[in-house]
Amino acid sequence: AKEREPGSADAQQAALFRTLMAYTGRYRMDGDSFIVKVDTCWNEAWNGTEQQRFYKLDGDALEVFTAWMPNPLAAGNAMGRGVLGFARE
Repeated sequence: AKEREPGSADAQQAALFRTLMAYTGRYRMDGDSFIVKVDTCWNEAWNGTEQQRFYKLDGDALEVFTAWMPNPLAAGNAMGRGVLGFARE
């Protein structure tokens, strides 16, 4: 999420958790995407699954993004996608 701030109260920490995505695992490249075989994840349902992410590299800028999908954290599971941006300095 764009506006994350540290929190110490239970409600603040729960709000931070709702905007978190973290996982790890081995990956393989496939064209303009990579696929991660998830071994550990913030969301237990993803453990053992494969998660596909797309990327675009433009000079010193890298964008990593998901496919469009229903967002389980949004009211009515509105469609959305995650986008991460990185810049080499």
